Amino acid sequence: ERGRIKVDEYYRTSTPSIFAAGDLIGFPSLSATSAAQGRIAALAMFGAPVSPMGDSYPVGIYAIPELSSAGATEQKLSADKVPYEIGVARYSEIARGKIDQNADGFLKLIFHRETRVLLGVHILGANATELVHIGQAVIRLNGGLDFFLSNVFNYPTYAECYRVAALNAYNNMRASAGE
Repeated sequence: ERGRIKVDEYYRTSTPSIFAAGDLIGFPSLSATSAAQGRIAALAMFGAPVSPMGDSYPVGIYAIPELSSAGATEQKLSADKVPYEIGVARYSEIARGKIDQNADGFLKLIFHRETRVLLGVHILGANATELVHIGQAVIRLNGGLDFFLSNVFNYPTYAECYRVAALNAYNNMRASAGE
């Protein structure tokens, strides 16, 4: 496909002794994922125990404001007919955003409506490329809404957006259920 090399989950090509990673294999062609792919390939090459990277890697755009995401998008979930609910927290609603006079950012969480598992995180605003890793970790660990509702976040921080967005999603789920 477009000259890209096909690999398995350990970055082994169709020739078992040859591995490929990074731009050679195509999407997502990010430096962080390329480095992780190379590490996984090297460990697999020498028979060391290693887990595949999976598909919940962070994507970041270093602009002003920053943009970052991990996991599924609403468009993909809608196309796949997956029931989901979103929760949003705006930087203007949290103490850190007010302290920094930063009202322009937001964090969106996407949860499976039935299992409450976190499916995606999307952030636009200051520190987005740092904040995304909290959501990415919860996705990789198959965690969900209950983690965010019961977890304590330092105050005042932008990470508090996770709790606020989770509360918003919880309220949206209740409203959808007619509660």
